[in-house]
Amino acid sequence: MKIEQIDHIHIAVRDLNKATSLFESILDVRFSREFVSEELEIKSRIAAIGSVGIELIQPTSPTSEIAKFLERRGEGLHAISLKVTDIDEAISQMKAKGIRLTTRIELPMLREAEFHPKDIHGVQIELCQYEMEHPAAFRLFEQTVR
Repeated sequence: MKIEQIDHIHIAVRDLNKATSLFESILDVRFSREFVSEELEIKSRIAAIGSVGIELIQPTSPTSEIAKFLERRGEGLHAISLKVTDIDEAISQMKAKGIRLTTRIELPMLREAEFHPKDIHGVQIELCQYEMEHPAAFRLFEQTVR
């Protein structure tokens, strides 16, 4: 598996507005406008630090993946997203090592795969593949909300 870079980091939060204010203040960055995904039951904002995105994610439903994460583990690091050159090859390699695939996302400009954190010392790894410049989430998000 060829990893190009850390693409973005997901941080689960209970209050997106409070988290945005805090992270903008301490990191001296500006977060994007709010993005709402009904399908994923989240709202989020993203900022870039160099070529790495930081995405703050708040659940919009008590049954969403992020709500369940917050209930189990509290606020904090949810996932690390790695940009790969060939996501199908990377998925095969992860599965061959016994790491369970939990989610696939296939969009016209972005492909993602998430793996079970229990198989990776409590860290959820997300792989992403796209043809745009870094970071994927920031660029895709900006195109989506304009």
